[in-house]
Amino acid sequence: MAGGTRVIRLAPLPALMLSACATTHSGPDPVERIAYDTNSWGRVVSGWIVGSDGAGTWYERVNNSGQPGPVGPYEVRYHDFDAGDADFAKLQALLSSLPDQAPNPHDCEQFRTDDLYGTLRQTYGATTAEIAYNQGCRDASYQRFMDRLLAADALVAEWGKAAPVSRTERYASNGEPVSE
Repeated sequence: MAGGTRVIRLAPLPALMLSACATTHSGPDPVERIAYDTNSWGRVVSGWIVGSDGAGTWYERVNNSGQPGPVGPYEVRYHDFDAGDADFAKLQALLSSLPDQAPNPHDCEQFRTDDLYGTLRQTYGATTAEIAYNQGCRDASYQRFMDRLLAADALVAEWGKAAPVSRTERYASNGEPVSE
């Protein structure tokens, strides 16, 4: 543009940051660690972290009050395990077909409130890709997405449940840690 003004348009910073967080791994670095958590009402239900060598920790919330749901004091019990390289490859294969982002549960025609939710995190070098999920979306397309996540969760839970409890953390009804 001779004599004119050149306008350069940039994407807003929040949009750039969101797009960076929503991408999955496409570089040469192998997956180093996979982590998964499930929550309800702001409190942990279960979760796990597994390294590429198959060593990991699975944890679960155990309600000690005898009351259903997220009330009363509880414990989080941790189980350390070593599933090995081959089983880590199985886990990675289960998750390999996931989309970069979960389908949006706010677009669901059938949504059940107060259901479980959480995040899958895969770490590659200095990058961690996250996929958030909400099991309340009952649409068939979302449930196909959840089937992969739940299969991965069940596989790691199997490894964790086979291992003894390695440590226990106790919490009061309000979620504050209880010291002994």
